[in-house]
Amino acid sequence: MTRPSRLRATLLLALSLVFVPAPARADLFLAPYLGVKFGGGTSIVDLELAAGESTTTLGATAFLLSDRILGYEVAFGYIPRYFEKGDRALIRPGSYVIDLAGNVIVSLPPQVTAGGLRPYVTGGAGLIHAEAADFLGIFQVRRTVPAFSVGVGAIGLLTNNVGVRFDVRYLRSFTKDDGSLAHVGRRIDYSRATVGLVLRF
Repeated sequence: MTRPSRLRATLLLALSLVFVPAPARADLFLAPYLGVKFGGGTSIVDLELAAGESTTTLGATAFLLSDRILGYEVAFGYIPRYFEKGDRALIRPGSYVIDLAGNVIVSLPPQVTAGGLRPYVTGGAGLIHAEAADFLGIFQVRRTVPAFSVGVGAIGLLTNNVGVRFDVRYLRSFTKDDGSLAHVGRRIDYSRATVGLVLRF
């Protein structure tokens, strides 16, 4: 499968996960979050060897949940300075990685948790986009690859409309380096642990 075809297929899969029929009596939630990206690596040009370092990440998720098991979400993440390390100065400031994915959520119903923290697992597919440039302009990265996302977490409501969300997830590109020029520098993966503010609409 060619790269454009793979990107289209991944995007269609992500959209299909989001626009399936909503669960009965589903509520819409928005959860902006802040956390830490940790671990992982990349075959994209990484002059400062920063891809495996821990750094700040932020983003937001919009999700549908009901009193049943299944839910659906769209998740967006942003990792500033992904290719930058504090003790080096090879990459121009402003490098970043962003991800967008459509996921299915499988959670314990509130009847089981008795109104406490509601644990869940989530999985889906989407895209990861990376950008970076060195000071000499020799290596300029602007790459988008299809990726999958898996995670676990818990949601707890403090009031009827406000709560918190704890989430840990792993993202990895479907693409792998196979030695051909078409696939060199297309592998990227990382994890993140976040805490979000949950707002119900």
